[in-house]
Amino acid sequence: MMEKFHYTVPDTKKKITLPSFGHLPFGVIRRIRKADETEQFFLLLEESADERSLKIIDDLSMPEIADLVDAWQKDAGVTVGESSD
Repeated sequence: MMEKFHYTVPDTKKKITLPSFGHLPFGVIRRIRKADETEQFFLLLEESADERSLKIIDDLSMPEIADLVDAWQKDAGVTVGESSD
């Protein structure tokens, strides 16, 4: 069973469920690998979120999306662009 990330949009009762960022299926990563960074982001959400969560995500503002993604990454202990060097 895949670990899930649960997020409640602040000041609402709207709940979004995504796979844990650190446990995304390899097939998702493989399918989006050649897309540019912006397209990867959209594909990642479209491949990962269920229809109910996507409808909530579609109504979020850009700052709310940034908060969601930040929380999603922090939950898994990862940050996009972080290097081990």
